[in-house]
Amino acid sequence: MFRRLTRAASFLTALDPATTARRIASAGTLIASLETLSQHKRFAKGDLLGSQADAFYPNLAQEHPRVHRALTSRALPYAVYGAQAALSAATLIWPGNRPLRIAGGAALTALQSVQGQLMPYGRDGADQLQMVINTTMATTGLIRDHERANDLAMRTLALETSLSYVASGLVKAVSPVWLKGDAVAGVIRTKNYGEPNAHKLLTRYPALSKALSWGTIAIECGFPVIYLLPKPAARAYLGTMTAFHLGIGAFMGLNRFVLAFGATHPAIHYVLSQRRRERAPVPVPVPSTNH
Repeated sequence: MFRRLTRAASFLTALDPATTARRIASAGTLIASLETLSQHKRFAKGDLLGSQADAFYPNLAQEHPRVHRALTSRALPYAVYGAQAALSAATLIWPGNRPLRIAGGAALTALQSVQGQLMPYGRDGADQLQMVINTTMATTGLIRDHERANDLAMRTLALETSLSYVASGLVKAVSPVWLKGDAVAGVIRTKNYGEPNAHKLLTRYPALSKALSWGTIAIECGFPVIYLLPKPAARAYLGTMTAFHLGIGAFMGLNRFVLAFGATHPAIHYVLSQRRRERAPVPVPVPSTNH
């Protein structure tokens, strides 16, 4: 299984890591926006997916009534998520377009900021990571040299992903529930993120629940080691992380995390390949014997 995952990832990144990252990321934001638009009945003022401007800015109606009407309108969620869907689709179709990379990435970042400020419900860590990806691709797109722009973008995303994994692992490492080994079973038991058959299995075999909890902490906290491992081991480690996200998507329903983190994995593949090139010995020219 790991071989198939790593081969597929290597094939994609061999095409163009930056293009692959943008396509996966745009697929994630496109799906997220379409999922939200499909629940448009909840866009009413004060409803779960509608604008929460009144709650966050209680004095806005008195101080700026026109702005208040615009920000509390039912049309706002349609406009925000519709624009996000359109930009994501365009990026998916033309991932190598530089103007779209700059303007589209900046616009997607702005739209996600609006969502975070006015329509925060239904958002999660995947949205935050998508914002990082869009910001990174937009800012590095300002560099005219295509290779330099992509190199900086890939190294930045690889660093951000590594920090995200370590931070997530450290939070779990100081949690009594995770250290006790009951965290995974507890999450699988919930209504929103649960899976009945998986919960029954973990309840029947508590050692498996402990192994999953401790294993999650280990692979997240230890992720930076991937840059020191030999090529086969590094690919296997990244394949493990890919399987980890696929498992979360399958059993917890957090499918957006698969695409959000999946969009950063081409960057890690790129950094690993560059590391091997940088370590390769420089050929010494042989002096000519001809006079």
